[in-house]
Amino acid sequence: MTAVNSSLNGNPFGAPGSINDPARQAQLYHYLETLKTDENGWRKSTDNIIANNLSTDEEHFLLLQVIEDYLARRYAGADADSVMCIRGLLSHWIQKLSAHPDQPSFLINKMAHIFSLVFAADFPDRWPTFMDDIFLSRGLDSVPLVVFYLKTLLAIDSEVVDRDIQRTKTVFDRNTKIKDFMRDLCIPQIVQSWWTILEQCSDVTAQCLCLDAVAAFVDWIDVELVANDVFVPLVIARLGNKDISEAAVRAVSALIQKGMPASKKLSLVTALMDVMRNNHLINVNPNSDYEDVLRAGSLLSAVGNVLIDTYHKFKAEDGEEDARRCIEIVEADMDSLLLVLDNEDPDLSELVVYTLRSYVALFKDKCMEEKATSVFTKIVSVCLRRFVISEELDVDGSGEDEIEFAEYRKELRGILNTIGNMRADLIVAPLEVLVDEVAASGGGTAMPIARLEAIVQLVHGLVEIIPANFVNMKEGWMGRGALLPVNLLNSMQLDGRSATVHVLYFEIACRYERLLMARPQPVIPQVASAFLDERGIAFRVARVRTRIVYLFCRFVKAHKTVLSPLVSEVISRLAPLLAMSPHSDQLLTADDQAFIFEATGTLIVFGELGVDQKSVYIGELANKLGERFLAAVTELQAARAAGDAAKVQMIQQFMTNIVGYCCRLSKAFNNANSMQSCRCVDVYMRLLNLFLGHLSAENAFLLEPVRQLAHRLVVCLDSELLPILPPLMSALAAVSTDLDSMNHLLILSHQIVAKFKKECLHSGVDFGAILASAARLSMESEPTPALRAQDETAYRNLIYVRRAFLQLFYTSTTSDMLNEIATGTLFDNLLEAATHLALSSDQSCQKLALATLSRTSATNAQWWQRTLRTALEVPSLPHISSSDAGSTVVVHEVASTLQTLRQAHPEEFAVAVRSLMPGELAVELLSMLENLKSRALDKQLLLMYDKIRLAQQQQQQQT
Repeated sequence: MTAVNSSLNGNPFGAPGSINDPARQAQLYHYLETLKTDENGWRKSTDNIIANNLSTDEEHFLLLQVIEDYLARRYAGADADSVMCIRGLLSHWIQKLSAHPDQPSFLINKMAHIFSLVFAADFPDRWPTFMDDIFLSRGLDSVPLVVFYLKTLLAIDSEVVDRDIQRTKTVFDRNTKIKDFMRDLCIPQIVQSWWTILEQCSDVTAQCLCLDAVAAFVDWIDVELVANDVFVPLVIARLGNKDISEAAVRAVSALIQKGMPASKKLSLVTALMDVMRNNHLINVNPNSDYEDVLRAGSLLSAVGNVLIDTYHKFKAEDGEEDARRCIEIVEADMDSLLLVLDNEDPDLSELVVYTLRSYVALFKDKCMEEKATSVFTKIVSVCLRRFVISEELDVDGSGEDEIEFAEYRKELRGILNTIGNMRADLIVAPLEVLVDEVAASGGGTAMPIARLEAIVQLVHGLVEIIPANFVNMKEGWMGRGALLPVNLLNSMQLDGRSATVHVLYFEIACRYERLLMARPQPVIPQVASAFLDERGIAFRVARVRTRIVYLFCRFVKAHKTVLSPLVSEVISRLAPLLAMSPHSDQLLTADDQAFIFEATGTLIVFGELGVDQKSVYIGELANKLGERFLAAVTELQAARAAGDAAKVQMIQQFMTNIVGYCCRLSKAFNNANSMQSCRCVDVYMRLLNLFLGHLSAENAFLLEPVRQLAHRLVVCLDSELLPILPPLMSALAAVSTDLDSMNHLLILSHQIVAKFKKECLHSGVDFGAILASAARLSMESEPTPALRAQDETAYRNLIYVRRAFLQLFYTSTTSDMLNEIATGTLFDNLLEAATHLALSSDQSCQKLALATLSRTSATNAQWWQRTLRTALEVPSLPHISSSDAGSTVVVHEVASTLQTLRQAHPEEFAVAVRSLMPGELAVELLSMLENLKSRALDKQLLLMYDKIRLAQQQQQQQT
């Protein structure tokens, strides 16, 4: 190319427009990276820009990226020639902008950033007169130059001042130096240039940028430079100009938010407020337009927040009179604040929410005063009115506008919560009127849906507005608040107009289930009826239906006693929903049906039915499940024979669902209504045998659901389960061929041993063999960083298997069955594995291993000293640190192990410790074990090993 020689067809940038070609973009990226790494790439780019060897503005921009990279990384150490080359680039741009002011904005912005990087590197040491040389000495007559100057100032602020950007200490110190010298060398001239621009330049963009520069710089320059009788009127005057008022608001807000003594801040704000009131800049009336409300709301919010913050500072300094003055200024504009809050545009209303919430919080100790009651009542009235969604929005919508309105509601709820925590009566009283309005409007059917939805939302969120313990109250305003959810549910008529209202109705029933329990009639039967038809679990929208099905299950479990007389009627209504099919065209999803089975089981088990009836009902459901499972087995065989992979997958999922339904059905049983008392043990034994009979390597997809059913039966059954344990464990083990399935098998084994303890010994299951297999798996490979990098899943599963092995080992020990299942060589192998895992880097494994070793080897003459040696070695491992919480837990287990061994072998223990540790350390350790306990012992152990580790490091450095 004429600009830069390259192999890319002579010009790497090609013809105008080619930069948008993806293939060309890849070439350009490679070329630019080459230029960046080229020692002189930046100079080539600079020379071509100055020589105007550019075919497009895009080419110019891309070369600037190369220069930007140089400035950011290498320019600080540049020689004099390089510095002059960069200054030539800046001068060329100023000349180009003067001659051709219509430069694209992306170039102007990029060059402003380039200028800021040069300024940050050169000022003040290499170029103390930067501002004067580049901008101020040229005059401010050209609008394009003024705009660029202001953009450069904002870029400098971002590069040097912006506190949101993380910086190194070196850069932070550099920036501090720059700000200090700017205050002395050029800030007064910069402020004077702002005044000139605001006074003489009528360009809107320049005026806005100038005000933004004021807002950015005022935070760290002398406030007197701008907070004076000359400058402030210029800014205030621009508040009334609709084109630039937002920028002026930002400038005023930054000015009053600047850090300064409280007394000075109050004087400044008072003066500004007087000027703004006199100019009608913060007055709002019901007819104010958008711009007026935006300006007034923004200013009132900024001033209010500053005054409330200043109020707290005066209170801390016992400046009661000045604190009172702060609040008086806020209250003088309360009518305007409330009008902004009451604006129909949520964006405008939200402007003053935080300010009003902060103001309300000031009445914490004076909330019963008449003034507080008056303002609280007005704010609550506005918030309840604004809680109604706009007619332009959809109450069931999930678009961006609806999401933003939901966020706005959270802000309103925040104000209501602040008031409600002080004065529940001011929340409950208007809500009572609204709930009565629902009852009077045909249960809400004659009410606009947006208004009904807002009322339902407010009642649903009442627990987040007034103190949550209102649900326990029966008297006073809190007691009246407790009636609101029940009264709303009793009076509402669901008419299908809004999915949101339907869901909220049932959400209220579940959220306030304790209130319904206290007043069950007629609300619980009424809600149950709504659940069972098209208002609830048969609702037309699938997403809503799924949520309501879950809530129905929760509702049934909470009110099973009240619903018991209705069990026959409810079950008959549910029967069609229990029909199963492998096809996806059903009303309910598989997950939905699982909840229905759980709810149905709960109704049967807790219903007003005889034991025989319960057994029959559960048996009928179980038989249907078994029949559909067997039919699916036949269909699966046919699908496999036909090679229909899609149908095979569908039927396998269906069979998995059936086993899952059996699990969910079993959740109905508890201690009061057990599987045995309902005579359902045989039902579940038949189902388990059926599923086990078809669990094979070919049907490995059944492993997970059958194992889940086994977990449920361990919970529900007692000795009845023991005879089936051998075939159950054998069938599961035969299909558990990987680390993940082995981990889950060990978890099941642990559950069985934890429940049945020594009874397991008579079950016929060889738990010793399970432990031996688990120990072998734990030792076969290590969860190394290399394994993690290669296969994260295998790495995690190996760790989980190790933990499950140790958990089963420990539980077998505490259940007094280890001596029966592990003797001789097996016992030694298990302890060998636990010893190995105690020295691993997984702290959960270490804790379990040490606890297990402590219990198993304390009284074993062959192993206790080996355990002692292991326990003493653990705190010296590289991953153990006194600053790590996990290490503290491990070392606590070490201390417990040492104490256990010391108590078991009081005489030999001291001798063994002295043989394993140097003299002074042994004495120190024995003293700690003698005199310290619990956390104090843990802490001292960690400190002792920290000293050992430090001494070892110093010794290594010396050698």
